Amino acid sequence: RQLSAICHLGFETMMVTMRLLLISWLGAFHGIHGLGITSPKVELKPPRHQSLSRESNAPNTYTFSVPLVNKRPKPESFAETLIELWNDPRPVTSLIASDDRSNVGERDNGRGEVEEIPYCIVSDEFEVEGGESFQILLYPRGRFIRGDSSPSSSADIIAGPASAYLRYLPKSYGDEIDIAWNLRLCSAIGGEKKPLSVGTSGGLPRSNTTWSAAMTFCTELESVESVGRTTDWGSSIWSAGEVCDALGGLVAKGEIAVFDRRSGESSFAWPILQKGALGAVYRATNAAPAQNAQREYRVGEVIVPRNVPGLEAEIRALKERFVYPGIDYRIMTMSDEDGNPIFSTRSLNGDDEKSRARLALRPCGWKLQQQLWAKNGMKTDWPVEVDAGLLSKVTTTRFNPDSAVPRIVSAFQRDWFTYSLALAIALTPIPLTLFARNFVSLYDIPSASMEPTLMRGDVLLVEKFPGVYQRTERGDVVLFKPPQTLRKIVTSSGSQLSSTSLFVKRIVGLPGDEDIRLVDDNDVSINGVNAVGHNRNQCADEPLRLIDKLLQNGRGREIDQLGDDDVYVLGDCKAVSVDSRVFGVLPKENIVGKPLEEFGR
Repeated sequence: RQLSAICHLGFETMMVTMRLLLISWLGAFHGIHGLGITSPKVELKPPRHQSLSRESNAPNTYTFSVPLVNKRPKPESFAETLIELWNDPRPVTSLIASDDRSNVGERDNGRGEVEEIPYCIVSDEFEVEGGESFQILLYPRGRFIRGDSSPSSSADIIAGPASAYLRYLPKSYGDEIDIAWNLRLCSAIGGEKKPLSVGTSGGLPRSNTTWSAAMTFCTELESVESVGRTTDWGSSIWSAGEVCDALGGLVAKGEIAVFDRRSGESSFAWPILQKGALGAVYRATNAAPAQNAQREYRVGEVIVPRNVPGLEAEIRALKERFVYPGIDYRIMTMSDEDGNPIFSTRSLNGDDEKSRARLALRPCGWKLQQQLWAKNGMKTDWPVEVDAGLLSKVTTTRFNPDSAVPRIVSAFQRDWFTYSLALAIALTPIPLTLFARNFVSLYDIPSASMEPTLMRGDVLLVEKFPGVYQRTERGDVVLFKPPQTLRKIVTSSGSQLSSTSLFVKRIVGLPGDEDIRLVDDNDVSINGVNAVGHNRNQCADEPLRLIDKLLQNGRGREIDQLGDDDVYVLGDCKAVSVDSRVFGVLPKENIVGKPLEEFGR
């Protein structure tokens, strides 16, 4: 246990030290003489401040309303460029290859004009009583946008999620603040400020328009999200289409409840391992389930249930609430038995009162949330609410060594094939691994274009041995490199494609086929009959039917005959799939793989 704790602490120390040295070195280039005074992600020029109104009936709770108009400024120096790359979660290779990282596409503003879509929009700073400053960061097409994620990311179709984050702007290194907050994005287009809908509400209470959560906000170098410490926090639960349609008239509104403030929380303060990120990690590493006393919980931290002999009844009760051993759950919000929000059970009196605290839990990771929801028949959205007393003796932290075995066992139970394959590859000699890498790979389905056959998030095991086309028949699903016409559609939106980007469709037309026509309701006929494949009406329509715009000038609307080296491909979801109807024929030589098995989501 002690060796494991030392390893965890050594890793965290190394990462914090690397970040400290890098930003200190870069800061010297543009006059940052103290860390935490100026955040690398925030505009260097002093922004306009806005005051918040304090609610009279909710002590320490403040409301805010700030417009979202100004896009993040471009870096003006080499040091600022490096800092931007350091903080940008997008692949570094795509960022370096792009001439302009600040835009991620274009949109029709409704007035017949085409406008660029910023990657990031920043609000003005706003303050709560006490002088702490915050800022809203909006990513209209998501923080982790991938250029090859979906063929539907053309200039006319804006798909996927948008992200919004609350960012803390500490005045001094070591400042931190415990808060709960909620956030709404409102569109002022048309005069009325209408809240945009959200896919899920984060914490409790549930809402169709509001994201809520709670965390300790701290200096960037002291953030460790697994123990509930962060500099910025938010989610990708808004529709990118709705957000982009409202650009120019978006307002961020919400409330911030302040529980506590501290200063001097540095990992390098003496005595060591008492404060800051390293202190929090050290406490989490050595945390153990309580035997006789009630374990303390804080919002934001990640906990891991585990099977404990003699506590089978507690485990069964947790499973009834969709809380399973070996899975990471984050405490999103917390309340006492009367429903009053709290930040930590430490604020309650006695073990009996602490045991009745209510914890709102959500699995860490969107795919895991969807998997548990579908696999176990969950009828409501996350989070689930659980009494602290039910969790106290069976949960530990992500950093505690006792969580390792349950997490490994749970991973194999959820998807034994994927993890067994990963383990086999890890143990395979390097020459065989390199061989396998060239001819067998895993492919993650990133879009809805093949629904319901392949759902977003499904994973395919793909064979890429030479001569794939010779083993392909009409109706088979194939993976292919994008032809130039498709590549142009994707890149024209400001996205990038890598040399390894692949797309997945179904072959419906073979060389020599004649009379390919786009018929009623965007279906396709080949040789006078409907194209083979599943019923392409079984998926949900995209609300704005933007695929119709692409089909108006589609290169595959009418083809008299396919050439000897051409095929025609379609997605199984005709309402959203950008396929041969749009980009035309696909050269046979572009087909590089076929799915062997679909084995997980």
